[in-house]
Amino acid sequence: MKILLAEDDGNISTIAIMALEHFGGHEVTHVDNGLDALNKAKEGGFDLIILDQMMPIMNGLTVCKEYKSLPDSNIPIIFLSAKCHADDITAFNNMGLGYIQKPFDPANLNQQISDILNKKIEGAA
Repeated sequence: MKILLAEDDGNISTIAIMALEHFGGHEVTHVDNGLDALNKAKEGGFDLIILDQMMPIMNGLTVCKEYKSLPDSNIPIIFLSAKCHADDITAFNNMGLGYIQKPFDPANLNQQISDILNKKIEGAA
């Protein structure tokens, strides 16, 4: 799977990339701010977008809203965030497919993503 990872924390992005590429066998493109995330998403070619909420220039929810307003904006989005207030989680779930809380366990990241994607597929069936 080709994944766009938008994460501004260098340590977290390094761990996420390692988990996604080495454990999951995915191809990851990494950006470290919301504007770059939106521009890369517009280019297409990804199977999944993983967005941090708190990023420079544009936050994850804004990126998601802007992206979804575009025609042919059909790449699934999962939020990866340390924000865990009920209102935040509701917003993440309403705008994207789901939410993974930071800190995350690198060994389980791919399974969490699969679970979210499978739940969406089952919900659509």
